[in-house]
Amino acid sequence: MERGGRMTMQTEAVYDALQVAVVDVLNRMAMSDAVFIHRESVPRFRLDSETGGMVRLSGALNGMIGLTCHLGLVKDLVSRIGGLPSDQLEREDVMDGIAELANLFGGWTKTNAGVSDVRVSAPMAFIGQEVVAEWKTDRPTERFIFHVNDDALHVLASF
Repeated sequence: MERGGRMTMQTEAVYDALQVAVVDVLNRMAMSDAVFIHRESVPRFRLDSETGGMVRLSGALNGMIGLTCHLGLVKDLVSRIGGLPSDQLEREDVMDGIAELANLFGGWTKTNAGVSDVRVSAPMAFIGQEVVAEWKTDRPTERFIFHVNDDALHVLASF
């Protein structure tokens, strides 16, 4: 979707839709203040915090959306969405929550972008500082940084 080093209007519309999706999901589902802070180009699609999740989009829109942040933030978000105190969440609950956030970000992005015939893959998730998830892509990767509940959430997108 690049021509002469410039992103097409469609790619920019998808990135705009992603920003709206993240804020909407976190504000509505997790009842958390999510504020977009910054966007930057990064050399690779890498989820390198304590937790991460990712989905692939395919069909009329091909790419990846991922999220990465500290474990404490994910526990807080999952607690708010699921209604359980964060200290009562099991590892499985947290993994499911990360995966669901990735899935929601992907689904709401395709809806907000108004793109039909797009499939969102089953989400993947991980927890652990010893894990770094990196995907090979020949497409540009953008990292969106959001301020959420006094912490940073990084959302990556490659289209």
